[in-house]
Amino acid sequence: MKFPRWFALGVARLDYGLALPVLARLPRWLARPLIALRGCVNYVFDFDWRTLSLGHGYVREATHNAMQHLVRLGGVNASARWLTLRRFVCTSREEVDSWRLPRINYARLPHRISGLEPLLAAQARGQGVVLLTAHFDSLYIGLALLARAGLRVNLMATRITEDPRVPPDITRHYVRKAEALNHLLSPGKVVQFEGNLRFFLRALRQGDAVVIACDGVSTSADRADAVQFLGAQRLMASGPQYLAEATHSPLALFSCHEDAQGVFQVQLSAPVALGDGGLQRAFALLEEQLLASPWRWWGADQMRSYTQARPSDTHTRP
Repeated sequence: MKFPRWFALGVARLDYGLALPVLARLPRWLARPLIALRGCVNYVFDFDWRTLSLGHGYVREATHNAMQHLVRLGGVNASARWLTLRRFVCTSREEVDSWRLPRINYARLPHRISGLEPLLAAQARGQGVVLLTAHFDSLYIGLALLARAGLRVNLMATRITEDPRVPPDITRHYVRKAEALNHLLSPGKVVQFEGNLRFFLRALRQGDAVVIACDGVSTSADRADAVQFLGAQRLMASGPQYLAEATHSPLALFSCHEDAQGVFQVQLSAPVALGDGGLQRAFALLEEQLLASPWRWWGADQMRSYTQARPSDTHTRP
């Protein structure tokens, strides 16, 4: 489905400029059905911030294909169509929660953090940790909870949402989210990786945690080792490996999701050095999470770009 520019700008204005702020101000019990309705509408019309920016829909089909693959790998017993619809509802909730970030009472927010102690111990001895994450459920609320618990967290962001093709209301949505996170993560920061890699290297060397998305594909076969992920040897985003190698930092997996009882479950795996298989360990744990709750993976459409590694791309570390 193709969208004229004027249509995409109008939808973005109504949705990101008006609907999201209103939904974020409603009591959650009242907002929930409306958030689900918004997700269903976005599913039907294949609306997503990227499709509105590019002027054509592709996220629904790409997500459906990814869900079919996850089901074949032994994920939940549900149809790919149903899981794709739930993904759009999950994305709707995440976007509304992004507007709620500054107003959430984190002291009273029901949550549980598991695996925090090893990261706090690493921080105390000045050892940074590369925290891998996926575009999965409530990751930004999880980061705020980690910062409140004493972990110095720096989030790697991108300036892609400032592209001129992105409707202004969508760009403002992401600028507002970054501003809220900068306040919540302080003294940690949200920093765009373009032109700022030295910031993340310094942060790791001084004992901070750096959070980086790992569910994108590597842009070059020379930048990352292949990992076993979702049924194949794949070349995934090279950033985590680069940061770990450059600073001799271990890697861990971070995720956060809101369970059926409304409790935010923040999960951190044990930090493992790159030479001890830390990269593969993180992707193995991520695969378990994606198979258990595929609809929470609102970045599933990226899977269409995944490529299997050639034998020459697979290395064994000493």
